[in-house]
Amino acid sequence: MKIRPAAVRGLLWAALACAAALPAQAQPAYPDKPVTLVVPFGPGGTSDIMARILERHMGERLGQAMVVDNKAGAGGAIGMLQLMRARPDGYTVGLSVIGPEVLQPAIRKTGYGHQNFDHVCRTYAVPLMMMVPKDSPFQSVADVLAFARKNPGTLTYGSSGRGTLLHLAMEMLLDKAQANGLHVPYKSSGEMVTGLLGKQVMLFSETPTVSRQYGLRPLAVFAEQRLPGYPDVPTMAEAGWPITASIWGGVIAPKGLPAPVLARLESACQAALAGEAYKSEAQRLETPPAYMDGPRFAAFAAQQSEAYGKLIRDLGLADKD
Repeated sequence: MKIRPAAVRGLLWAALACAAALPAQAQPAYPDKPVTLVVPFGPGGTSDIMARILERHMGERLGQAMVVDNKAGAGGAIGMLQLMRARPDGYTVGLSVIGPEVLQPAIRKTGYGHQNFDHVCRTYAVPLMMMVPKDSPFQSVADVLAFARKNPGTLTYGSSGRGTLLHLAMEMLLDKAQANGLHVPYKSSGEMVTGLLGKQVMLFSETPTVSRQYGLRPLAVFAEQRLPGYPDVPTMAEAGWPITASIWGGVIAPKGLPAPVLARLESACQAALAGEAYKSEAQRLETPPAYMDGPRFAAFAAQQSEAYGKLIRDLGLADKD
C-alpha cells in the first residue's frame, strides 16, 4: 500500500505535538521537595532566629518544608556567594540582610552585588537606637554631641565591626554634626555590650530590644517616627538630625528564577507575614513584619546600595584596590 507524503507529514506533526506536551504534563508543580534557605550567619543571632520563624510559616504556605542552612563567614559574603551560584530553580533561596547584600560589597570586592539576585520579599526592618548605661551623664543626643565637640576624639562608641550599620549610623551622625568620636569595633554585639557595661566605650547604637535586655537607657531612635514600644524615646529628627538607619532582612534567590516560581515564593512570603502566628512570634522579638513585594524590595535594595556605597566612599571606609 502506498502511503501519501501528506499523510506522513501529518503523522509526524502529531507525534511531535504529543512529544512536546509530555514534559509539561510530567513536570510536577513547584515545589515538590524541601526548599533550602541559606542564612549567611551562624546560628543564634537575630537574623538566624528570624529565618527560622520564617521557614516554618512560609513552608506551611508552600506545602513543603523550608530548611535553614547556615553559611557564615566573611561578613556574610560566603553565604551570599553560595546562593548566587546555586541553580535558579526555587529550591535554594536565601535570607538577605543589609550587611551582606549592601554594605560588604561597598567595602570590599565580594564578587556579587544586589543586582545578582532576584528579590522575593522584604520581611522585616528594625531601626537602630542610640543607648547608654543607666549611670551615663548623657541624657540626650545633644549632650553626646556637645561632649564630642568639646573633647575631639574622646567620645568612644562601639559597634559590631568596621563598616557595619552600627558603625555607619554613628559616623553619619558625627559627620553631619561636625563632631569627632573614637570608633571601637568589637567582634560581636555581645562583646560590644560587655564593653559598654565595662566602661570601655560610652555608647553604641543597636536594635531597641538590646536596651531592655541589658537595662540600658535609650537616647534616640534612627527612625522617622517614634516606636510604639518606646513612646518616650525621641527620633533622631526630633533631636535635630533627620537620620534613619534600619537593619532589614528579606528573601532573595539566584538570578533567573522562572516567573511562576518567583510568584509562588512571593505569595507564600506575603501570606506568612500576614498570619497572626508569624506576627506574634516576630513581635516578641520586637521585629514586626515590614513586607515589601519583589519589585519594591529590589528597588529598595538598589537605593540602599547607592546611598550606603556613597557614604562608605565619602568616609574612606572602602578597601583600597
